[in-house]
Parts: sequence; C-alpha cells; structure tokens
Amino acid sequence: MSSVNIKMKGDKSKEIKQLAGILKGEINAELVCDSRRSLDDVSVILLSFEKYYMRNGGYASLTVMLVESEDAQTADIIGSGGGEGIFNISWGANSEFAEMAERVLYRYGFSNEKNI
Repeated sequence: MSSVNIKMKGDKSKEIKQLAGILKGEINAELVCDSRRSLDDVSVILLSFEKYYMRNGGYASLTVMLVESEDAQTADIIGSGGGEGIFNISWGANSEFAEMAERVLYRYGFSNEKNI
C-alpha cells in the first residue's frame, strides 16, 4: 500500500477544535473517525476519512492528527490506499487526498515542517 506523510506546524491562530470542524466541513469524503483526547495541557484530535476514487476503482484514506499544547501546535497528515491491481498503483489518489487537508491547514496558519 502506498502512502504520503505530511508534517505541519501551526501558529495557534485557531484552536485545534475549530480546525477539526473546518476540516470536517471542507474535506470531501466520509468521516469514519473523530477521536479526541486531553491530558494535562495537551489536546489531541484524530480524524479519519475515506473516499472512493473512480479513476482507480479503489478507496483512499486520510488520517489527520492535530496536537496542541501551550507551546506548540502540530498536524500529521497521512494519505494512504487508493491502489489497484497487482502493483497497487494509486494514480495519485493518496497524495491528492493528503494535499486536500494540507491546503485547508495552510489557510489557517500552518506551514510544512520541511520549509521551517
């Protein structure tokens, strides 16, 4: 199975609770999981989406983990699946799905960690 991983840092212009709501509204896919945890000053939200891509006849999944503490805000985005056939070719479905979440978070003050 092929996958794409994107790591981002936020500027805390919005709380992760707000960002989770925005992602749920703007990601064009079925939400399959919305899990929230808090411990001391750290909050974590895990969102998982699934989407069927007709061009390759398979499902792709998108997992977004948002973490917020007093000092930092991060997002881990994982697009996976979307492959078909013996070679599990995704035709870019998993990348496209991950980049959808990345574009949303960019609009709200996040930047890609490799560019920091």
